[in-house]
Amino acid sequence: MVFDVTVDEEKCTGCEECLEVCTVNVLEIKGGKCIPIRVKECIGCRSCVEVCKEKAITVKELEVEMSETTRFLLRDLLSD
Repeated sequence: MVFDVTVDEEKCTGCEECLEVCTVNVLEIKGGKCIPIRVKECIGCRSCVEVCKEKAITVKELEVEMSETTRFLLRDLLSD
């Protein structure tokens, strides 16, 4: 699964609570604000969202697009 992590800089107070709960170090503080720097590492646990009192963080699961070849191969594999 792939996730998109965004931070509303206007809401973020730089409290660093999100950094403390993120087990894969997706977030970092720069200029007194939280920014997502390792988005590809996100596992989608949403701990950062839960701990953010300002509701500044969102984590969304992205749909992965498959090529026609991939769909064909999957369909062939699953039909056996």
